[in-house]
Amino acid sequence: MSKLTVVMSDPVPPGRPFLLAPRIVDAFGFRCDGLDVENGEIVAEVTSSNSGQHAYVIRPTQAPARPVLRYRIAVHDGAPPDWIWTPPDPRYARASAELASFVQDLVRGAHSEAEALRRIVTHAGEVFWYGHGPGNLMDGRDSVPLLTGPTRGHCVDMHGYCVAASRAAGLTAAYCAGFWFKAGSRHAPGMHCWFVAKLDGELVHYDVSHQLKVPVRPPQPGLNPIPGVRVLAAAGKGHVFDTPAGHVRVDHFARFVWRTEDGRDHYPAHELEFDAAIEAGSQQAPATHEPAC
Repeated sequence: MSKLTVVMSDPVPPGRPFLLAPRIVDAFGFRCDGLDVENGEIVAEVTSSNSGQHAYVIRPTQAPARPVLRYRIAVHDGAPPDWIWTPPDPRYARASAELASFVQDLVRGAHSEAEALRRIVTHAGEVFWYGHGPGNLMDGRDSVPLLTGPTRGHCVDMHGYCVAASRAAGLTAAYCAGFWFKAGSRHAPGMHCWFVAKLDGELVHYDVSHQLKVPVRPPQPGLNPIPGVRVLAAAGKGHVFDTPAGHVRVDHFARFVWRTEDGRDHYPAHELEFDAAIEAGSQQAPATHEPAC
């Protein structure tokens, strides 16, 4: 058994805050056998009211010392839970009328679900270029727009777009957010995301942002061309949890959330360490490129 350690970089908020942390999902090579907390105690494990996503509610016990979270991780070769295929339906996963019409025309005549998804991902690879900067694709929008020209994006933008387009085309797809460790390193600065589809009963993964960073065009199926290991923290966006501090909505649950006494939410910076040797394995294909997150 291995341990995945999360160290908060930001101070504990004043008063009596709670920390909401994802329970790692048993899927895609790993399962969660529990969580140990230093400088804090788990007061509840809760399930999202609009999905099957689980979370831990943690109270700091040694403030101002920051809680340190140590997930117990074991190898898991079972199927992912069924609930990941019926996630919440926030604006991030809802295709606009224009996008829905476009992808339905795009996949018409495809000889298989895999071919339909390939067409959607190829389209995404044609309109996106990888980059970070001010603003996000969904700023000020209540549904995922149709992109027709070059658009800067990162992993959240690209995979949200692909999932919304896939679902609008009648395909079964899930947005995946978690922790990615580059081969040869046990440390990671934060989260990464990708997406998975269930096509004719088979799982197909795509990491479009890693593919475009390399670059590989059109993006190919597979977790990514950059060797490493990833652990699934959450599937879908827009989870709502009932906690001792009230309702907490998390749009991107590979982050951790402080809920303060006055009802405000703060997403602390954090660092990750995996005590297992991170080597290129069955999840990845060999490559020598720098990662894209």
